[in-house]
Amino acid sequence: MKRSTSSAASLLSCAALLLSACANNDARSQANDPQRASQINVELATDYLRKGNLAQAKEKIDRSVEQDPRNARAWGVGAMLYEALGERKKADAWFERAVALDPKDPEIRNNYAVHLCRYGRFERGEKQALEAAGNPLHKTREVAYLNAGNCARSAGDLTRAEEHYRRALKLQPRFAEALLQLAEMQYARTEYISARAFLQRYMEVGRTTPATLWLGHRIELSLGNVAEAQHYGRRLKNEYPSAPQTRELLESERNPG
Repeated sequence: MKRSTSSAASLLSCAALLLSACANNDARSQANDPQRASQINVELATDYLRKGNLAQAKEKIDRSVEQDPRNARAWGVGAMLYEALGERKKADAWFERAVALDPKDPEIRNNYAVHLCRYGRFERGEKQALEAAGNPLHKTREVAYLNAGNCARSAGDLTRAEEHYRRALKLQPRFAEALLQLAEMQYARTEYISARAFLQRYMEVGRTTPATLWLGHRIELSLGNVAEAQHYGRRLKNEYPSAPQTRELLESERNPG
């Protein structure tokens, strides 16, 4: 029995030595390959940022940039971190640096586009989004076209917005967000048949929300389909009784016309 215990202790001791050796080798490997180490820290920072752990994300981004100052992804993720921290000027500077280091990275440009449009720089944001969308290697070009459309719509250029949304749908016909944007735009233009068609397509692939039910109610009411409008209305009241759209519905019922 003592021999068995001694043998187990020896195995654990050997395992500990092996783990220590592996850790030392990994540390030496990262020291000898700072670009790889930088990329690992970018991935860690991205995960921390996604989880809302901004302090850890910043620590990893700072380390990544220190290890490889020309890592464009590090600067791009750092830009999103500073935006999350509310430091707009730093976010601008980090996005600019990221784009300068790798002008062909569509993800950096797409994220930059969202940032620019969020702060009212619609024309520049639309341009960045279209740069990303025009890259044939970009895996989600439809998202870039959506962002370009959102920039144009926020700027008041509905014609260009519709063009971008339709290009997104050409790439991905079941892209829920583009379908919803077009349904809303067509309703605003009083193109109710078209609005209904886009909303129905959205309902097949997208998530039902108070906004989509309220939009459906108003579209059907505008088309004179009272029964269908009431159907949307009942769903809105039953499924989302405290939503702002439900309050609007109740107010419209109390004060018709």
